[in-house]
Amino acid sequence: MDRFRWVLSIAIGLAPALCGLPVHVPVETALVQAADGPQAKVTNPHGPLAIPCQNCHTAVSWKPIRQNPEFNHDTTGYPLRGMHAKVACAQCHTNLVFKKVSTQCAECHADIHRRQFGANCEACHTVKGWQTNISQIQNHQNRFPLVGAHALVECDQCHKNAAAGQFVGLSTACYSCHQQDFLTPVINHVALNFPTTCDTCHTMNNFVSAKFDHLKFTGYALTGAHATLECTACHINNVFNNTSAQCYSCHTSDFINTNNPPHVKLGLPKDCGQCHSTSDWLNATFNHNTTSFPLTGAHTNVACAQCHTNNNYNGSLPTNCYGCHQADFTGTTNPNHVAAGYPTDCTVCHTTVAWMPSSFNHSTVFPLTGAHATVACAQCHVNGNYTTVPKDCYSCHKSDFTGTNNPSHVQLNLPTTCDTCHTTTNWLNAKFDHVLYAHYPLTGAHATLQCAQCHLNNNYSSTSTACVSCHMADFKGTTSPNHVTAGFPQTCDSCHSTTAWIPSTFNHNTTSFPLTGFHATMPCAQCHTAQDNYKGTLPTTCYGCHQSDFTGAANPPHKGFPTDCTQCHNTSSWTTSTFNHNNTSFPLTGAHVTVPCASCHTNNNYSGTLPTTCYGCHQADFTGTTNPGHVAAGFPTDCTQCHSTASWTTSTFNHNNTSFPLTGAHTTLQCNQCHTTAGSYNGSLPTSCIGCHQTDYNSTNNPPHASNPSAFPTTCTNCHTTTSWTTSTFNHNATTFPLTGAHVTVACASCHTNNNYSGTLPTACYGCHQADFTGTTNPAHVAAGFPTDCTQCHSTASWTTSTFNHNNTSFPLTGAHTTLQCNQCHTTAGSYNGSLPTTCIGCHQTDYNSTNNPPHASNPSAFPTTCTNCHTTTNWTTSTFNHNATTFPLTGAHVTVACASCHTNNNYSGSLPTTCYGCHQANFTSTTNPAHVTAGFPTDCTICHSTTNWTTSTFNHATTSFPLTGAHTSLQCIQCHTSATSYNGSLPTACVGCHQADYNGTTNPNHAQAGFPTTCDTCHSTTNWTSATFDHSKTTFPLTGAHVTVACALCHTNNNYSGTLPTDCYSCHTADYTGTTNPNHSSAGWPTTCTTCHTTTAWLPATLPASYHTFFPTNHGNANGVCATCHTNSNDYSVFTCTSCHGNNNSANFKHPNVNGYQYLSSACYQCHKSGGGN
Repeated sequence: MDRFRWVLSIAIGLAPALCGLPVHVPVETALVQAADGPQAKVTNPHGPLAIPCQNCHTAVSWKPIRQNPEFNHDTTGYPLRGMHAKVACAQCHTNLVFKKVSTQCAECHADIHRRQFGANCEACHTVKGWQTNISQIQNHQNRFPLVGAHALVECDQCHKNAAAGQFVGLSTACYSCHQQDFLTPVINHVALNFPTTCDTCHTMNNFVSAKFDHLKFTGYALTGAHATLECTACHINNVFNNTSAQCYSCHTSDFINTNNPPHVKLGLPKDCGQCHSTSDWLNATFNHNTTSFPLTGAHTNVACAQCHTNNNYNGSLPTNCYGCHQADFTGTTNPNHVAAGYPTDCTVCHTTVAWMPSSFNHSTVFPLTGAHATVACAQCHVNGNYTTVPKDCYSCHKSDFTGTNNPSHVQLNLPTTCDTCHTTTNWLNAKFDHVLYAHYPLTGAHATLQCAQCHLNNNYSSTSTACVSCHMADFKGTTSPNHVTAGFPQTCDSCHSTTAWIPSTFNHNTTSFPLTGFHATMPCAQCHTAQDNYKGTLPTTCYGCHQSDFTGAANPPHKGFPTDCTQCHNTSSWTTSTFNHNNTSFPLTGAHVTVPCASCHTNNNYSGTLPTTCYGCHQADFTGTTNPGHVAAGFPTDCTQCHSTASWTTSTFNHNNTSFPLTGAHTTLQCNQCHTTAGSYNGSLPTSCIGCHQTDYNSTNNPPHASNPSAFPTTCTNCHTTTSWTTSTFNHNATTFPLTGAHVTVACASCHTNNNYSGTLPTACYGCHQADFTGTTNPAHVAAGFPTDCTQCHSTASWTTSTFNHNNTSFPLTGAHTTLQCNQCHTTAGSYNGSLPTTCIGCHQTDYNSTNNPPHASNPSAFPTTCTNCHTTTNWTTSTFNHNATTFPLTGAHVTVACASCHTNNNYSGSLPTTCYGCHQANFTSTTNPAHVTAGFPTDCTICHSTTNWTTSTFNHATTSFPLTGAHTSLQCIQCHTSATSYNGSLPTACVGCHQADYNGTTNPNHAQAGFPTTCDTCHSTTNWTSATFDHSKTTFPLTGAHVTVACALCHTNNNYSGTLPTDCYSCHTADYTGTTNPNHSSAGWPTTCTTCHTTTAWLPATLPASYHTFFPTNHGNANGVCATCHTNSNDYSVFTCTSCHGNNNSANFKHPNVNGYQYLSSACYQCHKSGGGN
């Protein structure tokens, strides 16, 4: 016995070495030495297990010493998590060969769902616990997502057969589960023919707080305050049928009791919607624009009772301003309207926006601009004079003109046309046209000078325009440079400008030495060191001024360099010179560019004798290099083969020029990793992979290469690349079994067991997967007689997600059929033989018989068993019946109406009426706006109504004798058709027939008084009554220019439209004629035919015709059409002046000073120059 224990302990001691090999070789036997006999063979029952035997067994007994051995299950590819971590090994590993266990849930856990949800248990369950949360049931997303209250319901509350494992086949329609809720609510759904599509009103969050689409089902939209009312507030006693949609039916008491205004007394219509809205009853809006007095401006906010006093709403109130505002008119004192004889047409100055401030259009006589615009009327219209106030500046501002002494206007005989220099904005900031009157433009600093600074002692007649006349002291006192000594000319503007005296600019480019670079910023005196060397005697070459810089330069010393400094230097900077080394025999590149000259040109050697080869300067670098040793390796001295001027150390040897180009991982190796000795650079190294990697080849065991030389030749490039040795790729496609799908990622040893790479493995699926074929139960392949050609349904991508092409059978799968499990239809193994029915009714007879919306079985003629007429395989409940194939195609609102709403009592026999009136007779008879029955309307509803919407009907008035246009199109019918009998064509079609009151009440102008015709469309249109247009061109006085925009009442005073008004200008514009002073028309005796000079476009400017000024042009010289320039006496145009422009001291005297004894008299000028010319 002791001898047996000794042998057994040796075996147990060797077990770790036997079980811990790199490749797990099964330890199938162990040798045990019996106490009194030969060695015995003990079989290992666990197969290939890399665990030391002593972890579980002892030398005394095979019985395990611990229930759960120390084993890291994560190394198996199936980590133990959750509840699995606490399970004893033997519960799963029922076979002693521990590898013979599946990782699929269904192999250990019975499928209570009967394969209805597939074999992927992880979709709903986790290892933490078998019980799952409803949100994890992903399969529900395919047909009926669990949201809202459904997410909290236990499965068996809906799946009543859950205990029996039945979870499929339930309807997804709300009604299928909530039928009792539908039949017993507060609102009787059945009586109201509500559809059983519950989700129309209800949501999955809460069944009670439903949202009823009042517009869709009743045609009456709930808006404003109606939207928040409880249903019972309108539907009394839960009566929901035949509730009136008219406001008056609910709001009768509101209508009767209203007294502001009293609705009943005034006979207001009961169509409350004309004024009121559902938002607020009190804030009613009456469309005053439909009356003869539209409300605008401040009128819109006035309470009705302020105008309609004593509840007067009978249309007798005045519509003109004066009718209500007479007291305002007579009480106004600024200005006094009555005293000034203002017209009572208040709209000429006032608007409805506000009474004050008013706006009088002063532009008709004297446009107010600048400071005039803010002056109170009384400041100009003294003592209430609004008729004879002059319009020229001088008449009001004479004291300003005579009192001005800077300059003295009177002394200089300046014209009294003040607007030549002054504006209405500000009197003081006058602008004198210095070019026009003095022929000397003021620019630069001159523009801001005060006049008296140049015109000393008020001398405005003989001031010189030459710079030196004012700036002689500046000229003589200048020392940098001294202008007098240097003999500079006195034409100051050659260098100076009016902007500033200093700095001045001398254009040196006009000399023989243009200034550039630093020269441009140097003061003149740095080069012109003496006052007399401004005369062109300075040298113009660089060396002429910079000889000391040339001779003193030491880096490098310039001796021997040419004196043409521009070869290296420029005027921008002397020190940053540039020498073009590319013009020598050694162009500089790379690191050479930044090396100081002296580093190469040692001892100031610039003679051109330096070497130009690399080795000539870098011999020490060549001989001192050890990685690799250039001298020992016999490298050539042509450094450019590996090195560049950019950097010496980062050299590059082009290995591609050798017999062994470097690729992949070879490119990053150091040279001495392969060239281990200096002599190994002579091309003696091997170039084949095996030459260097023999050791890698011999030691590889996954798979072992050396023991399978026929399968793994030494041509390593078949599988390996230079990029990485370990990530090799074997081209299995070159064998008789190309790898696809899941085969691609399978380890070689999983198929090539026992290192079998001889090519004898099977290539058919069944050869390796026979156990999967025979063990499959959903469906059972063997029992169903399925062929062993697995590729018909399975692919290498995944075994479980197989696809059977049902389209190759007599029943292709579409819609919801495609997601069903096979055993839902093929309930027995024998039902795969093609014996199942292929018609819908064959499987769905129960659905057909139980359908009650509408009931199919009781109406076989209307609903045949050819289910595809209405249903599709996509969804049973959302069926579509083609009503267009019947005698009544559905359009508009009919499309969304539930079938039962029309087919009452399940009447689908085809006997329902197809005319509108047949179903909508109640609507026809009850309509009051207008009353169809009383008005004798035809029962052909389609004339006005459409199936889209009953209420928004359209009557084509264009087919009558009165087509509707403009504002007529938006009127309600009852606004014209005031009684039910007025729809018979008896209403008038002429404007005056309806608008006689508008005609009689119009005061601007007064139509009745003026005898205007009653053919209103001559001036008015249906678009807008107030914006009328009268064609004045058809009268004896067509309107042009400013006349076009003048209000009628301004000319037609006292409503005089009889045709007796004058048509000549003078009759209306006498005040303009007599009040004109520039020139004075009356004094000059000018004719009253105003059109000779003026136009209707604007009174000013006027143009004087040629016949009135002999041969002298008005645009002569500086006059530019301004009469007062020459005619200085506005009261006497026989007085004129020429000498103000052409006097002795003026530049425009045209050489008359050359004539001895010539006298400058205006009369003398005209004697010779009657045409204004120079001859």
